[in-house]
Amino acid sequence: MRSIIAVFILAIILAGCSTFQSSKKINLAPFAENAVSIVSEIEYGLSKGRAIHIRPFLNGPNVQEYKKTWQKLSVFLTGIVAYSIKVVTISMSDLDENKKANMLADYLEKLAVNIFDEPDVGFEMTQTQYNNSIENIRKAETFIDAMNGAQPIVDEVSRVANRIIGELKVAQENARTEVADRIEAEHESMISFRKSLKVLKTKTFRSIDFLTKYKFGNKAVLDSLFNLDPQLQDYIQPGEKYTLEVQNKIENRLMFRLDAIKKIQEQIFPELEQYRTEMTELDNLIAIANRGIDQSKAAIVIWRQSHQTMAAGITEPAAIDLFGITKTALKTVAPIP
Repeated sequence: MRSIIAVFILAIILAGCSTFQSSKKINLAPFAENAVSIVSEIEYGLSKGRAIHIRPFLNGPNVQEYKKTWQKLSVFLTGIVAYSIKVVTISMSDLDENKKANMLADYLEKLAVNIFDEPDVGFEMTQTQYNNSIENIRKAETFIDAMNGAQPIVDEVSRVANRIIGELKVAQENARTEVADRIEAEHESMISFRKSLKVLKTKTFRSIDFLTKYKFGNKAVLDSLFNLDPQLQDYIQPGEKYTLEVQNKIENRLMFRLDAIKKIQEQIFPELEQYRTEMTELDNLIAIANRGIDQSKAAIVIWRQSHQTMAAGITEPAAIDLFGITKTALKTVAPIP
């Protein structure tokens, strides 16, 4: 994400500064610091997902739509970080409370240009409703009241971000199917031939089993042998008895077939390994992305709740450190391959 390192440094600086003073004393620094921390963790996790073997299959329309949707979510995550830091920066200024409220209103007013000029964003909050929230923020007598006035905007941002996450899940499945199908198509001949070899190998083993039973006296299995493997009838002429010589020829044929199957399998092994490598890489990339999606969803929910908690004037810093709690909880999720 853009300027994430600079944002992170700023958050650390803010975390060490003096607390916000008003009629209620709240240390808002953890709000920004933890917002940066969890979004950075999302970005770091996604950076582990590098396509190497399947790169030639990633130029399809569904993959492009998937990337586009991730970018939409990235914009919202970046906005969450930027807003969180802005809130803390304003709260630590030496301005009086109403001027702080107006600084927050000015910041949100500028964002409206990007929000309402982009129909693809999908805001349900109307321009009038947004302006009313801005007006309520400007009238606030304390910065806490200003944050409370901003809560409807935060709620709407959270709703839209969660909707994008839903779109992302659909786009991801479409992209995964598209890539998997292209990998299958690339190796279609090998996959088909391998299935045929497996069928032939299984039939050969069963034929050998019938021959073994015949040797131990079960003469009735001879018909089952020829029904299973009609090609073996070439070694016995119509009306000819099943002699030891015929039996040896059939055994030699079956062993020759197994040897041929083994050699063919060795020939297709490199392509089979390439196919497996590509499919495994695809699965790993999806696992990494799924973790990023889960983290993003948690980050958005907790960001909204943390903002709501601060807007309520909670005076205990630990009570607004919900991002840190979420970050710890996310580490219990299945590890990235």
